[in-house]
Amino acid sequence: MMPALPAIQFPLLGNSLVVGLFSLLHIAVAGLSIGFMILSPFFEWRGRNNPNALTLAHSLTRFTLIVFSASTVLAVIMVELLIGLFPVTTMWIWNQFHAPLILGIAAFLVQLLLLYPYYHYWDHIISRRPGLHLTLGACAAFFMLIWVFVLDGMGAYMLTPVGGHGSWTHLFNPTWLPLAFHRLIGDLILAGFIIAGYGAWRFGRPADAQQRPYYGYVAWAGLMVGVVTLLLQPFSGLLYASHIQASVPEAYEQLVRGAYQWLVVLQFSLIGLLFTGSYVVVRTNLSHRVRWTDAVFVVSAIFLVVSVGHTAIRRTWLYVLVLLMSWALWQRVTSEPDQLPGESVRRPVMIGLGAVALLTYLTMGTIRETARRPDTVRNLISLQDEVRNPAALRGTSEHTTDLRTEQME
Repeated sequence: MMPALPAIQFPLLGNSLVVGLFSLLHIAVAGLSIGFMILSPFFEWRGRNNPNALTLAHSLTRFTLIVFSASTVLAVIMVELLIGLFPVTTMWIWNQFHAPLILGIAAFLVQLLLLYPYYHYWDHIISRRPGLHLTLGACAAFFMLIWVFVLDGMGAYMLTPVGGHGSWTHLFNPTWLPLAFHRLIGDLILAGFIIAGYGAWRFGRPADAQQRPYYGYVAWAGLMVGVVTLLLQPFSGLLYASHIQASVPEAYEQLVRGAYQWLVVLQFSLIGLLFTGSYVVVRTNLSHRVRWTDAVFVVSAIFLVVSVGHTAIRRTWLYVLVLLMSWALWQRVTSEPDQLPGESVRRPVMIGLGAVALLTYLTMGTIRETARRPDTVRNLISLQDEVRNPAALRGTSEHTTDLRTEQME
């Protein structure tokens, strides 16, 4: 009989923090790449009438391929840490999702087979078969989303596990699709504001003076993507939060009014900054007068943060921000061309919005993981189980089956 080995404890940082660190680094890069992959075919389609849009699509695809290596390295480190530090949870989850994982990995490989010719034969295919090239990009994004949706299903299951046999049953848990929708919009928000910040930065560099029209378009296009998806995010967030509240009300209360409320306060503070910064950029040069709507917008952003513990009131202030932001965006779109004109206060604000969007994205991911504590799989596997039951104690499959039975009893 094999001796019982002690559980591994990562020095200084602790197991949860070190896994969370590498997970957030990987998720940030991966989320940006997903957003870029979705936007590249869209801007290529727009590029049929606007050369700047086609150039932007090519640049987004190049960035995606470049960061794939960094994202892959971070993913490997994250997986190795999960296996070593949380073996019970990791192997148990993989066993529950073996069929969806096979589908997801296959989709990821197909996505690679489509993405590389999409980029490396860009000019060659576009000049001969532009429709085929656009289809390659769209299909690459589609197959990537299959892989992402499988991972979202696993993450959602850890918070809202369901009974029944078969890994496909586990995939269709109560918070899977709301989470997938919410994260997809989050990917586009992150991508949009990063594009806007990059375009605004390059727009003001003296060395790039000759390319100002292009970088003005980049900043404007990124801003439009970021703001439009930001306006959609409160509704996807409401959908996701309502499913969490209905399925695991104790986890929802732990976040909104419990020990981890400070994370939600931080999240809505960042969301308020995103809305306020976007409003400043959109309203600049529309009018030199301060309107009453400007004061209402600032007050709404402040009360959004103050009312975090009162769900109904907080949502009211958030929807006021959405309404005022929508009105300001409509005024901007109908009064100004799709360029970033001249030097103004907008450039530094747009650069800052990219950083705020990244912090918001990471905070949202942290909140979702924190909602399960002190469990790794809600009501099935706890952090204490990882310490008491190292993987070498006995066969992983047998151990996790027994553990689930004990927890459910």
